[in-house]
Amino acid sequence: MSAPLAGVNVLDLSWVMVGPASGRYLADTGADVIKVESSKRIDPVRTLGPFKDGKAGPERSVSYHNLNAGKRCIAIDIRRPEGREIILRLAQWADVVLESFTPGVLETLHLGYPDLRRRNERIIMASTSLLGQTGPYAQGTSGVGTMGAAMSGATYQIGWPDREPAGPFGPWTDAVTPRFIVASILAALHRRSRTGTGSYIDVAQAEAGIQFMLPAYYECAANGAIPERRGVAGSPLQVPQGLFRCSGEDRWIAIDASAPNHWEALRAVIAEMCDARFDTIVGRMRNRAELEAAISKWTRAQEAAAVEHRLQAAGVPAHVVSRSGDFARDVDLREAGHLHKIIDPVFGEAEIEGPRFSLERTPLPPTRRGPRIGEHTKEVLATVLGMSESEIAQLSEAGLLA
Repeated sequence: MSAPLAGVNVLDLSWVMVGPASGRYLADTGADVIKVESSKRIDPVRTLGPFKDGKAGPERSVSYHNLNAGKRCIAIDIRRPEGREIILRLAQWADVVLESFTPGVLETLHLGYPDLRRRNERIIMASTSLLGQTGPYAQGTSGVGTMGAAMSGATYQIGWPDREPAGPFGPWTDAVTPRFIVASILAALHRRSRTGTGSYIDVAQAEAGIQFMLPAYYECAANGAIPERRGVAGSPLQVPQGLFRCSGEDRWIAIDASAPNHWEALRAVIAEMCDARFDTIVGRMRNRAELEAAISKWTRAQEAAAVEHRLQAAGVPAHVVSRSGDFARDVDLREAGHLHKIIDPVFGEAEIEGPRFSLERTPLPPTRRGPRIGEHTKEVLATVLGMSESEIAQLSEAGLLA
């Protein structure tokens, strides 16, 4: 049995993270994803680390490989009419087109959805930008998920109350938005299988981020109150819940024993929890500081992993606050096949993520490294567009394939 999206062709015009990550999901499930790039204007993620062996270079970024594993890559100058014509011809081949340009850019290049649809009425095109394609602020607004986090309200919510906002790590909405994009594409493919018609999908990163901030929005909408930074994890209405320091340098454990059964399990492990002030949920909320201090006193004397194992064995939800080294050594992730070794002709071996899921009856294709710039240009032009060697040579001599 073939992979779920075997036979689905994807033209990936996106760059950096949100679009390429979406294309990676499709490649993981068997789609043939062709990434369009140019050595004159490379994907910026190629300039971001980490680089293998600490040596910077456009073909040495492990982040690039992780976001673009399993794809093919062609190098085309789409600013020139001949390059745009190649993209339009590839749109006739494609089932799905991904793009993450600043709104309005593709239209000025005559590569917007109406242009592609004239070549392929069944095309499904997914555009992603910070604020979507329409609205008073959308056109011309560019940026990455760091701006998306600020627009969604996430940046303001994270940090200490007496300090400036810290925000979530990295370009946050770049990481959460692909979940919405891929689900929308799958729904559009399903719809097309029934109706024969294509779709245009407009996904705003800020709106995707807002989905994770709705409690704060509803607090304002319903009660007129703007939630402020509290500097601690966990809900003010759930206790005990939060992060607690363990022994060692900057080691922490996340614990949520707010449910009655979990609280009783925690109480059975930590003797200090037998204090009568903590007998009821009201008492625990009124004496939250004292309760959390008692838990911290217990966790500080132990290693985080030992605390995790003991609490989990007792039925208390708890987990070490992982660092990247913990992730790399995690036995469950390795048992699940989440980490895969790739071999790159430029820098040798490295590890990247495999598919984030497995399917019982349908195999997924093996995880392959990301492509080099223009690695598959001649192959794609010949096998997909049917160009002859002389035609490809002429385009190369004209500087179009770079």
